[in-house]
Amino acid sequence: MIRGIIFDCFGVLYEGSISMLRRICPPEKLDELNDLNKQTDYGYITTDEYIEGLARLLGKSSDEVASLVSHSHVRNQPLIDEVQRLKGEGYVLAMLSNVGNDSIERLFPADQLSELFDVVVLSYKEYMVKPHPAIFTTTAERMGLSPGQCVMIDDLATNCEGAEVAGMISIQHTSNDTTRELLRKILHHSD
Repeated sequence: MIRGIIFDCFGVLYEGSISMLRRICPPEKLDELNDLNKQTDYGYITTDEYIEGLARLLGKSSDEVASLVSHSHVRNQPLIDEVQRLKGEGYVLAMLSNVGNDSIERLFPADQLSELFDVVVLSYKEYMVKPHPAIFTTTAERMGLSPGQCVMIDDLATNCEGAEVAGMISIQHTSNDTTRELLRKILHHSD
């Protein structure tokens, strides 16, 4: 029986900045961009260091890059509303995100984060990232559930595969309607 639902942040609850950054990054510097992104996701560098690194990489000022990143984060309010509805139905909810320090705090005030989610697992605090199965297992444990009692919603196929290796059911988010419909079917069949 499914009792817990885990949501990714970037690409699901918020449009992330990495797609925009890849579009404006010179092709010969994409590996450096990916390395910077991994460093912040693992918690090896701060958000300010990440912004400074992006600025050097892209040949822009730190303020310009911070503004670009900030404006590329668009909230998916219909899915946030779905989170609230599911919480009202008694599901245990979590957010699991590959993210650098204080990025989530810039998007969700602390009180709102705790109102929406019972558990929040952020890669930089764990020093591990999706798709490693251990981060999914850790999330389920903090929810007080086994992985088999959880559904993971993520936009990346590799992260969905990692969740499945850990024993979860996964939904690859492509649109709000598709995600809601697949989740409804999974929850209906698990009753």
